[in-house]
Amino acid sequence: MQDAAAVTAFLFTDIEGSTRLWEDEPARMREALARHDALARRSVEAHGGVLVKTTGDGLHAAFGDPLAGVMAAVELLLQLDDPQATGGLPLRVRCGIHAGVVERRDDDYFGSAVNRAARIMSAAHGGQLLVSQAVADLIAGRLPRETALLDLGAVRLRDLAEPERIFQVVRPPLRAAFPALRSLEAIPNNLPQQPTSFIGRERELNEVAARIRTSRLVSVVGTGGLGKTRLSLQVAAGMVDEFADGVWLVDLAPLADPRLVAQAAASALGIIEEPGRPLVDTLVRHCAGRTLLLVLDNCEHLIAACAELAARILRSTRNVTLLATSRERLNVRGEVVYSLAPLVVHDQRDAGASTTRGDSDAVRLFIDRVTAVQPSFAPTERDVAHIGDICRRLDGIPLAIELAAARARALAVQDIAARLDDRFRLLTVGDRAALPRQQTLRALIDWSHDLLSPTEQALFARLSVFAGGFTLEAAEKVAADDALPEADVLDVLARLIEKSLVVLNVGGARYHMLETVREYAAARLDEAGATPAVRGRHVRHYVDLAERAAPGFFGSDQGEWLARIDGERENLLAAHAWCADAGDGVDAGLRLVALKFYWINRGLPGLGYRLGVEALARTRTGEASLLRCRALYETGQIACYMGRYREGQAYLEESLAMARHLDDPERIGAALQPLAMACLGQGNAAAARRHLEEALELAQKLDSKHDLAAALNAMAQLHRMQGEVEKAVPLYERVLQLARETGDRESLAFGLLNLAMATITREAGDCVPMLIEALAIADEIGSKPTLLSVLEVSAGLAAARGDFPRAARIYGAAEAHAASTGLHRDPADEAFLRPLMTRSAAALGPAYASAEAAGRNLDYDEAMREVRAWLAAELREPLAQRT
Repeated sequence: MQDAAAVTAFLFTDIEGSTRLWEDEPARMREALARHDALARRSVEAHGGVLVKTTGDGLHAAFGDPLAGVMAAVELLLQLDDPQATGGLPLRVRCGIHAGVVERRDDDYFGSAVNRAARIMSAAHGGQLLVSQAVADLIAGRLPRETALLDLGAVRLRDLAEPERIFQVVRPPLRAAFPALRSLEAIPNNLPQQPTSFIGRERELNEVAARIRTSRLVSVVGTGGLGKTRLSLQVAAGMVDEFADGVWLVDLAPLADPRLVAQAAASALGIIEEPGRPLVDTLVRHCAGRTLLLVLDNCEHLIAACAELAARILRSTRNVTLLATSRERLNVRGEVVYSLAPLVVHDQRDAGASTTRGDSDAVRLFIDRVTAVQPSFAPTERDVAHIGDICRRLDGIPLAIELAAARARALAVQDIAARLDDRFRLLTVGDRAALPRQQTLRALIDWSHDLLSPTEQALFARLSVFAGGFTLEAAEKVAADDALPEADVLDVLARLIEKSLVVLNVGGARYHMLETVREYAAARLDEAGATPAVRGRHVRHYVDLAERAAPGFFGSDQGEWLARIDGERENLLAAHAWCADAGDGVDAGLRLVALKFYWINRGLPGLGYRLGVEALARTRTGEASLLRCRALYETGQIACYMGRYREGQAYLEESLAMARHLDDPERIGAALQPLAMACLGQGNAAAARRHLEEALELAQKLDSKHDLAAALNAMAQLHRMQGEVEKAVPLYERVLQLARETGDRESLAFGLLNLAMATITREAGDCVPMLIEALAIADEIGSKPTLLSVLEVSAGLAAARGDFPRAARIYGAAEAHAASTGLHRDPADEAFLRPLMTRSAAALGPAYASAEAAGRNLDYDEAMREVRAWLAAELREPLAQRT
């Protein structure tokens, strides 16, 4: 982390009137700008500064000494005073400098001091250099004799913060006399000064401003606490130059009567009601000949009246622009809606996630609000990690983050994080001067909830049972009842989206609630006594989904089903947890175990195994039922994939016994195949062979291509493990044929990989195309076991080719990936790979261990990129040269 005491000076420059120059003389401007950039860079570097970045037609530079920044700017202005320096095209450059403590990350700087410097520059005219009081204090008594400071007094800058005392740097022969500064006082407005700094949202500021320049009604819409008002005020302050008759805030929050909306707008503009004339007519007539921006703030509780006033103003004026903030759109013709999202918070669980103080706007906001009242607050990296967790769990909602930061007066940040499970009780200490609804987290959402109709409130509460989002189909099945029919759910859901309480995901297929809003809705559902009934419908819906997905995992729609379950994973886990509360919880839990293939495919066998064990624990051992029989099989097979062969054998033998008792040939055949794997894993090849011969016979009788392919593949594995590769090859080829006929992509990939291993062992034929096709399938369906096997077979191929360093490195990456997923190597694959890696170790000697360690330390994506590039290169080379 950066030294908390380090002060940096920031110089911002900009070319005044550059837009007109680009329009009128683009060729000359291109040359002039290139010369300007070269002069600016030389001036900055000559005085020990760092050019942080260019900003349009200006620059942002940093200096360890503010005096160096001042002298660099003076040197630049002196050079630009001669038009020949820029090819004869005069460039009027304005400059601003401020100094303060900031955070540095990725060669950029963040903090209020940076923003303040940019605002000071924006107040200057072309040819003028302005500095803040902080800079003036730091350079006092050190300026060269010919350079002086001219005190311009306290100025309100466009960041809406406290007025800043501004000084102009005077240095003959540079121009010394300028018009009044471009401050907020220069343009009529009623924008209030803000007691706290504005953090982040640079992209949003630019996007909203761009929409205002092209549309006459822009509505900033979002749930409560996102900072819609603060963003809009900041945008308005930054655009005062563009509205000759000012920017005006109409604060609607205190109003309860919709008839007073026009009165509030008139009062903001200083309009007096005329006797005998409707006030709205007077208001429109006043605006008709003016160019102004009207900010209608907090429209949601007066939405109809605001929409009516906006429509009237738009119809009756030409140069009035409206910026509205609301939790739902005005729904007026010509309206452009800007949906404001929460602040982004990086997930520390993601690989490479930063833990620096500049991690995100949300983290910076929390730190800024704490340091405002506790200047000594200096968070450690561990504190920053806790702050990131707080911001993430509060969904990046700025008001919620500020409420949490207020608790730092009495609690350490780790204690705040630990208490967020009861966030509505914890976050109750807000700004006493704020509106009541902004003083606690509960009051914030109460305001939105109380504006809903009873039907909207009912759906809002019921949607809280969904974890990780939901589809329209799920909402219709789970949230509907006699009072809210399925056919009405879409319309009510659309209204909740309009009111910013539900979010439509990008792509439009799914919806979600912010977690803070969802917890509030869940509390409302509990208060209504409706939680058990709604959860019961949730469980039934997702049990049905799991059972529909299970056969889809083995057909041509395999990838689509896997992706669909990816989206519903959290809901399926929630359904499992709630099974004990549902009336048919025991059966429902057993039916959910049908997702065995999914957990293995996604590299989550440990999770799938736990769910199976817990579901089985709710039933009585020995109790014969088809559901228990199937769950025993699913759980046992997952255990085998994890290398827990003894436990898997116990589950599978019980499943097999139960299937024989139920006289169910399909279940008998299903249990026999993984049972053979369990036996083989424990060294009992004879038992494995007996089980597989019976499984193969049953699969042929049942005429099931999927079961037959699985049995043939298992028998081929046994042959290969026992050195009978010639017997294995035709079985693998038959597996490939069946997999292509059924469209089972994962079975096809494994068939290709198994055949590739047999090809390497036989030293006959080319296995590279098989590996490349298997890799393409793994990418297509996102199969973790297939990707792991590609790594393993590639390591074996490299060893067989004598490329021992590559073999060791890829093998190390495979071992690391296997450890991270909990997947265990099949006994036949182990028999293939072990001698090849032993050969590699013997060839490399001590270098083998370091090569394998390098592979283990490779990022998984890096390892896969190496394998892809190598296989592609191998494919291009003639087979004779490869072998």
